[in-house]
Amino acid sequence: MIERFVEQLRARLAKGAEEYGDTSFCRPPMDLLRELQEEALDLAGWGFVLYVRIEAMKAKARELDDGC
Repeated sequence: MIERFVEQLRARLAKGAEEYGDTSFCRPPMDLLRELQEEALDLAGWGFVLYVRIEAMKAKARELDDGC
């Protein structure tokens, strides 16, 4: 599991370096904090989408439940 995480992280870092170079290391701290805040909002938003979808799946499972 850890290996897969590290592999995916390495790939994202390489992609970022290819697209943006090493400029991230020179960005002002406030820019990086703003970026982190935006990412936190994205995670919360996707979490809500997933929550809604899980609730729909649970409702469908209740419809299909035969009581066994």
